[in-house]
Amino acid sequence: MKFPKIFKLSPKTTLLQWQPVISEEAQQVLQQTEQLMLHHFSEEISEMTLAYNELAIYWKTTKNPSAFEEKLKMLLNTAKNAMPEKSATLVTIPVCYEAPYALDLAEVAAYHKISEEEVVQLHSQPLYNVSFIGFLPGFPYLTGLSEKLHTPRKETPRTSLAKGSVGIGGAQTGVYPGVSPGGWQIIGRSPLQFFSTERASPSLLTAGDSLQFQPISKSEFEQISLEVASGVYQVKTEII
Repeated sequence: MKFPKIFKLSPKTTLLQWQPVISEEAQQVLQQTEQLMLHHFSEEISEMTLAYNELAIYWKTTKNPSAFEEKLKMLLNTAKNAMPEKSATLVTIPVCYEAPYALDLAEVAAYHKISEEEVVQLHSQPLYNVSFIGFLPGFPYLTGLSEKLHTPRKETPRTSLAKGSVGIGGAQTGVYPGVSPGGWQIIGRSPLQFFSTERASPSLLTAGDSLQFQPISKSEFEQISLEVASGVYQVKTEII
């Protein structure tokens, strides 16, 4: 496994930092390292936070950086073939790619010189990896977007986007979990609740999950919205 740079952010906080690359391979390395940390240091760690190329570790007590670095080097050097394959939860996210929810679908299609139907197909085909949750509570940063859909952010961000708006920003795609300003190209909207303090696990998605977008019609969007509001909708998940 690749070895990261190690920074001491505070007496009880260590930052592991890899090369600044957004990719499935990079996320696999980070998530394997996170598993390794949990396996060997679970009783010493209070929390960990993932990003695209960083892992922050919050210790319960002050940690000696040099001693930790030596132990981590040993673990990473021996872990390449020792780490078991980790199963993932695949979460299906219904998305309506129709008006009035697809604010920028036509613009994205025109930018890539393809049809709107092709945009929807390219966006809903991949299995995405949830790299981490950030920006807003419940906002999933995803890897796996087709290069054919990499689209610049809007020059002027909108001051308000609806909850559930599905957007593309550069090489990334994600879902706005609540009403928020935003500069990503909005190509659809999901009726699901991505963050709620009324749930035991407030965020619908967690780092390491897999995700697939499922195109739905406007009438299906309205029906699912009613079911979500009444608490009867069951999010489709499976272990892969």
